[in-house]
Amino acid sequence: MSRLKKSLGQHFLKDKNVVKRIVDAGKLSPEDRVLEIGPGGGALTEEIVGKNPREFIAVEIDPEWVSFLKEKFGDKVKIINADATDFDFSSLGGKFVYFGNLPYNVSTAILRNLLTHRKTLKKGIFMVQKEVADRLTAKKGKEYGYFPALLSLFFDIKKLFNVPPKAFTPPPKVMSTVVEISPKEFDMEEEELRKFESFLKRAFSQRRKKLKKNLGIKELPEELREFKDKRAEEIPPEELLRIFRLLR
Repeated sequence: MSRLKKSLGQHFLKDKNVVKRIVDAGKLSPEDRVLEIGPGGGALTEEIVGKNPREFIAVEIDPEWVSFLKEKFGDKVKIINADATDFDFSSLGGKFVYFGNLPYNVSTAILRNLLTHRKTLKKGIFMVQKEVADRLTAKKGKEYGYFPALLSLFFDIKKLFNVPPKAFTPPPKVMSTVVEISPKEFDMEEEELRKFESFLKRAFSQRRKKLKKNLGIKELPEELREFKDKRAEEIPPEELLRIFRLLR
């Protein structure tokens, strides 16, 4: 069996009750295709296999764990040795129910990549650091930043339950939270998405300053005057999108 690697932010689930709760949250049917990110030692993988999904693919970055998983699960799971932060999920075709105990150090990068490949997501059940879950679900205030504002336009994100450090080996120093991510009807072209993401980064760049200051604008147009004294963290995502489109 492969050893844990701190460089990959690996903390593996050992609590079978938590594993069952995570997989049950996916509400899998026999017609579902499943994609697991970072299966590691296969705790979630084993539970998912027991649900008999129509297709099951796992993306694992560590070649040692890839070998272990292939030996353990055989043809029940297709194991792909790749980095989920830049893997082309769209190349697999169709939609999947995603699962993943996301490594703390790259969870945001993985979710950003999934945004690029959002048309492959039927639903996502992910475990992340509680602090990350708090940010992802924030609607205003200090936890609310450019990334939650961006994601929340495309996805409904809700917290399901917390997972204590003792459920892992080795136990992390922080609490974890399982979140559910569901796609919204909203969409936009990739070029506009990239420009809007850049706009959001500028809007939130100096959080204590007003929006117009961060954007380098002396005065906002008349139709946006309601935001003249607002900071980005006080403005909902839909309104930030409206501001972006009016300023282009």
